[in-house]
Amino acid sequence: MRVAVTTDRFDRVAPLYREARLDPIWLPCVKVEPAHADVLVRAREATARAGVIILSSARTVDWLWPQGRAPAVDVIAVGSATASAIKRRGGRVFLTGNSGLAELATKASTRLAADNVVFPRSADSDPDALRIIRELAPHLLEFEVYRTRSIAPARAEVQAVAFASPSAVEGWYLARNLEGLVVGVIGPTTAAAVSNHRRPDVLASSPSHRTLAQALASHMEVKI
Repeated sequence: MRVAVTTDRFDRVAPLYREARLDPIWLPCVKVEPAHADVLVRAREATARAGVIILSSARTVDWLWPQGRAPAVDVIAVGSATASAIKRRGGRVFLTGNSGLAELATKASTRLAADNVVFPRSADSDPDALRIIRELAPHLLEFEVYRTRSIAPARAEVQAVAFASPSAVEGWYLARNLEGLVVGVIGPTTAAAVSNHRRPDVLASSPSHRTLAQALASHMEVKI
């Protein structure tokens, strides 16, 4: 079954879909643009002085520490992929959650209230989660380290589509619709973006393409 993979990181995630016996087709719906080098330097320096760092994506880890080691500071990480990425750079994971940024921040509320918190993030971060973090962390320093721009996908034939961000959903609708497709999503924010058009068929139980690929494979096998 041919599954449209809409992230810009096809080489990283395609093997996960093949492991699930699906045929990933690269139809990117997003283009990611890093912040100016000066912003990345300031964010990197701030994390070294932080009491705790919030990381909501492995992409942030790649922008801040592309070749070097992360600082010896406790990290609150959204998803196993983010946790693994920071560990590979010698980082110290304090807490990992698989239910989204807002819920994870609430679980870490005591730590956020007491520490100097640095949150390097996407310019397109979930506003509801941001509001919660800002309320919980009185000593919060934020940096927008990248921005995601929606782009239209190609017109390849697929039976399913995998979305990992609201921006990808927006990009898909620049050129296509979801009629007749099995739709899989990562995270409640992406699910809400799809739900503006129709109900998603599959919601990954944790924020990773591995989990989504397995869930799509299971759903499509049952459906067939």
